[in-house]
Amino acid sequence: MDAEELLQRYAAGERDFSGVDLSGVNLNVAGLCKYDPTRNNLSSINLSGANLTRTNMICVNLSGANLSGAYLGGATLTCANLTNADLRDADFDCTDLEGAKLINANLRNAHLGSVILYGADLTNADLTGASLTGNVRYLTLCNTIMPDGTVRTEFLDTE
Repeated sequence: MDAEELLQRYAAGERDFSGVDLSGVNLNVAGLCKYDPTRNNLSSINLSGANLTRTNMICVNLSGANLSGAYLGGATLTCANLTNADLRDADFDCTDLEGAKLINANLRNAHLGSVILYGADLTNADLTGASLTGNVRYLTLCNTIMPDGTVRTEFLDTE
């Protein structure tokens, strides 16, 4: 499936794109993922290398998704489910991940510059080699591998 077909199916009312392979496509389209959060299932979707600049994916289910090497600059992923997602080498510059579930997520070498992770759950996440700056208050860390390779288990309640 290419981006055009996805947009056509989306316009026709389809909302479940689980398992669809969209690797390398440019989805930099305003409002692409702005819809009822109870029907946004993108679990196991392949968006590796995709351009998702400024997309609105509030409460989207991206569990098991492949977003390796994707660019998500300025995207809104508030309360998104990214459990077991492959986020290696992804660029989350200025991305809002407030309240996101990043449980078991692979964030190796990801760029998390000026990111909002307020209240996010990084239980068992791997941040090895990642760059991490921004709002990291109220983070849940449990067996989380930090960028320097250390393993942390704590609730961060300060910046």
